[in-house]
Amino acid sequence: MKIVMMPANFFKLLFICLLLSNFNASAQKTNIWIVRHAEKATPMAKDDEPVLSAAGQKRAEALAKELKREHIKAIYVTKYKRTGLTARPLAYKVKVLPRVYDTDTAVLKKFAKTVLKNFKGDNVLIVGHSNTIMVLLDAFGAEMPFTALDEGDYDMLFRVTVKDNGKVELAIDYYGDKHHTNEIPEKYQPEINHPETVRPFTNY
Repeated sequence: MKIVMMPANFFKLLFICLLLSNFNASAQKTNIWIVRHAEKATPMAKDDEPVLSAAGQKRAEALAKELKREHIKAIYVTKYKRTGLTARPLAYKVKVLPRVYDTDTAVLKKFAKTVLKNFKGDNVLIVGHSNTIMVLLDAFGAEMPFTALDEGDYDMLFRVTVKDNGKVELAIDYYGDKHHTNEIPEKYQPEINHPETVRPFTNY
């Protein structure tokens, strides 16, 4: 019987590959994408719930295009139609059924812990409102770049990255057509934090 001797370098290479594989498996990070609902239409009657305007529908499509390659595993919306309609194009593309969450400030921290526990190492989209986005960022342990979003701020996409060591990073950028009042502080812009990467969003 002929015995085949494997060179020592082969085993060294195999050992390194196994180490790298274990490192990548353990070094997980969770990405939480948070966005305000898209532009809303003026209700036909006083008691009607607003839906998306033509501009809002276009923005919802832009959001789907922005995140379609991010392997979104869960989508959360509020009970209001405009958040569900904002998430609909992406939900259809990635075949994920949106879940409804409670925007009550008292329960958002618990909600954030549940999301991080259930979707550790995954990517999640949460659609909120101008007065809940900052509270959501805080619930996930990120800084709040603004006191609140302005009524005219529709084109900001927030990404909260939570690493295994508990470190939380926040990046913000614009997407879709320009529609904002506040300007993103430089410290949160992806190309400022990571100049070696190509900015994945729409530049203005």
